[in-house]
Amino acid sequence: MAERVLVGAGVGNGVGIGPVFRVIDRNQRELSSAIGSRHNLSVIRAAIDAVADEIEQASGREDVDAVMSALGMMLRDASLLEQVKARLADGVSADRAIRGAFAQFARSLASLGGYFAERSDDLVALAEKVIDTLAGVDEVQLPTTPYVLVTDNLSPMVASKLDPAIVRAVITRTGTPTSHTGIVLRSVKIPSVVGVNAIDLLVDGVDVLVDASSGQIFVEPSAEELENYSRAEVFDEVLPPIAVGELPVTVLANLGSSAEAVAAHRVGAQGVGLFRTELLFLGRQDPPTLDEQVLEYTRLLSQFEGQRVVVRVLDTDTDKPLPFLFTAGSGKYANRGFQVLLANQSILDTQLEALSIAQNNVPNSDLWVMAPMVVTASEANEFARSAKAHGIRNIGIMVEVPELVEVLDGALEQIDFVSIGTNDLAQYTLGKNRHGVGAEISDARDPRVVSLIRRVVEVANGRKIPVGVCGEAAADLESSKLFVELGVDSLSASPALIPALRESLKRLL
Repeated sequence: MAERVLVGAGVGNGVGIGPVFRVIDRNQRELSSAIGSRHNLSVIRAAIDAVADEIEQASGREDVDAVMSALGMMLRDASLLEQVKARLADGVSADRAIRGAFAQFARSLASLGGYFAERSDDLVALAEKVIDTLAGVDEVQLPTTPYVLVTDNLSPMVASKLDPAIVRAVITRTGTPTSHTGIVLRSVKIPSVVGVNAIDLLVDGVDVLVDASSGQIFVEPSAEELENYSRAEVFDEVLPPIAVGELPVTVLANLGSSAEAVAAHRVGAQGVGLFRTELLFLGRQDPPTLDEQVLEYTRLLSQFEGQRVVVRVLDTDTDKPLPFLFTAGSGKYANRGFQVLLANQSILDTQLEALSIAQNNVPNSDLWVMAPMVVTASEANEFARSAKAHGIRNIGIMVEVPELVEVLDGALEQIDFVSIGTNDLAQYTLGKNRHGVGAEISDARDPRVVSLIRRVVEVANGRKIPVGVCGEAAADLESSKLFVELGVDSLSASPALIPALRESLKRLL
């Protein structure tokens, strides 16, 4: 399996594979005093106008032209130049005056919320473009052979010039799927993942697999993962929704943000089998507010009215450092799974309350909420009590460790559904490194792991509780057949992998 998997918000529905090319953030670059002394207000105005003129040039694509026109209007806003003038009067350098003015304008947009807030990040990249124009800095020379572009931020202007035949994918630290840059990347059909807090782990030349449909980045993907995704790379068809009874099991999508719902619908998914909520929490010094979470969960549920949506409450481990959480546990499960939320009850309560409000905001929603990596029966019962107290109607747990299988009957006393995370279950059962060294997707078919999955299905069936699989193995064609034979009720996979999965499952009928 991959060395590690990074997460962000997916833009588009494709898959890109290639070596990383890093464009270093130049926010700390300053103009020299000799150059800066020539940059009075009229020179800065001319640079802003030059950038506005450049981005307003027609691209030939209607949606991109609309974006460029909007950016041009933002640059020509008189209040922006007034902010620059005020900072120059205070004696700051030209580059700092520009960055400060653009940042203030961005904050003003963000305060308006909605459409404007989602576009405030575009101004950060535009400020750098204006500074480059003043300094006479040439654009970064990009490779002429296929690569994956990794950068802190990307302007819509640069995004519109990228060649999809060379740029296999884009990864950024900042931005949202609905920003102007996101719109342009979607238009030029370059698979992208934005808002990736951990891009510093990506160095030049390392191979990555970028799945825009699920917001995942596989670092040094394994041969099995490359084989799985080889079919997804060329798939660009919109499929009809999977009908009830069309396949032997329900097929759901794994998502990391509400923006990825489009990708799930394109491949006909019957709902969401795993919604990872970590993206709301990553890269922050404080947890997201109740209102922020309600907005995201409501957006998600409103796009799947009448369909099952399984949301996993915050799942954290050493790969996902969150400074506002107290640590919990010891040994191999230290700081993993539901025990972390038990040590941070207010975080859990806020998330459950937000999910409950979103559930009520969308009357026809079918929300299922599950706890990650439950280790004991008491943890399962505690989660059920907390979820019920907040009005959650469908409550589940993830089976990811062998110890839970031993006490599963007691753990299901107040539980409505079970989801098996095959990645962790296989690695902990077989004693392999969970960060990818020696671990393979096919480990889920090891007899020791199969025995545990069979036991989970038997116990759950005895209580008439549905069982799903949401690990990587759910999309592995050979493993999925085995899961169906074992009696699971649903399989959940990245949208990019669903077309091949549904075709394979049809042959089992």
